[in-house]
Amino acid sequence: MEILAVPATGRNLDMPGKASEVHIYKISNDRNRYDLIKTYKNPSIEIKEDGGLPLLESLMKEKVNSIILPGIGGPGIYFLNNKIKVYISNGDEIASIQYYLSNKLKLTNEPTVFNCPEPLFKKAAEYKNRL
Repeated sequence: MEILAVPATGRNLDMPGKASEVHIYKISNDRNRYDLIKTYKNPSIEIKEDGGLPLLESLMKEKVNSIILPGIGGPGIYFLNNKIKVYISNGDEIASIQYYLSNKLKLTNEPTVFNCPEPLFKKAAEYKNRL
């Protein structure tokens, strides 16, 4: 079973440290259907100094396979350690999911955001050790 996460504000994709909510979708085996199975408040909103790490940690607990984001920094890539596939897209959540299902999104295992504060790299190691 494929589980997809989308950090969003309203119906637009947003960064892990800024999105207001996390939307979790179950993807059908034939990739023709997706169902919203869970929505929750982004835990990163409560712990601003940890960037998007609380959100990413919550995805591990939700058994997410893939995430669609407008961007991800080095601390996030380090924390995920290829355990969740990261796809890059912008704008509308539903359109991005449809592109994902059509294999039209870029998969990355490299940071796409480069202005992350240095202390976040240390925090990423701390989060990783908690798993």
